[in-house]
Amino acid sequence: MHNPQRDDEITLPPRFEDVIADSAGLPFTYDYGDMRTLHFDERFIQSAMRISQPDELLLSYTRAMMGFLLFQPQPRHILMIGLGGGSLAKYCYRHLPDSRITVVELDPAIIALRDRFHVPDNNERFQVIQADAVDYVATLRESVDVLVHDGYGPDGLPAPLSATPFYRQCLKALTPGGVLVSNLWGEDLDLLPAMQRLHSVFDAKLWWCHAQHCLNRIVFSCKDIDVDAFQSNLARRAVQQDLRHSELGLCHVAQNLSTSAGRSQADFDAIAGNDMYAAYMGDHAAG
Repeated sequence: MHNPQRDDEITLPPRFEDVIADSAGLPFTYDYGDMRTLHFDERFIQSAMRISQPDELLLSYTRAMMGFLLFQPQPRHILMIGLGGGSLAKYCYRHLPDSRITVVELDPAIIALRDRFHVPDNNERFQVIQADAVDYVATLRESVDVLVHDGYGPDGLPAPLSATPFYRQCLKALTPGGVLVSNLWGEDLDLLPAMQRLHSVFDAKLWWCHAQHCLNRIVFSCKDIDVDAFQSNLARRAVQQDLRHSELGLCHVAQNLSTSAGRSQADFDAIAGNDMYAAYMGDHAAG
């Protein structure tokens, strides 16, 4: 399911409060005009869809998460943790026809809303599975090229889904050159523990950027990647992907990527008390 989301482009009309009162504590959808949104409660938008264009990636953080194409331009198998309104799942199904997509969602009440968001039926290329992601990843029998982690609940990211043992299982599940893309939401200091665990588990092979108009940090953690080759080919690959998927703005993502590649844990921790994004960008500019 998608993360708690504040996006400057979306506001809700006053009658939204009436819908909350009728939800009985279950996830619910809300329509206004051409917009349909998914909510756990009154606090945040979990997912948003334009009814006339159900496959569009409306929220900026979802477009940034598609930055995994900079690392894996032709993934054979994409595993997603969290269904939400299915924005990323639908986009990948429509625009990456050679990819197989598996979505793991814990909450059956979220899966029950899939038709409201035009999520495809299960078929040979697309599967939504009701399961605990921790157990599913730990028992996965085949490797995946991309693991998309957006498994938020009503109270944020569950602790087991950002713990070191889970990140180790994610690393094990990836093919060589595979990438775990994680949506981390909140203030910088709140994100540091998860960033530090990813830094340790993935041997410092991390890249990240901020999504526009919101507090989402998108982190790309890579397995067995040739850092120098990736960095030298990044701009060219971003242009290629923008030609295929111009709506994603992956050149912008590439230009704003920061990395911990080549840094020790001590170096990483030395700047961890500050805004890491600003610190790394300033450090790179100075270098």
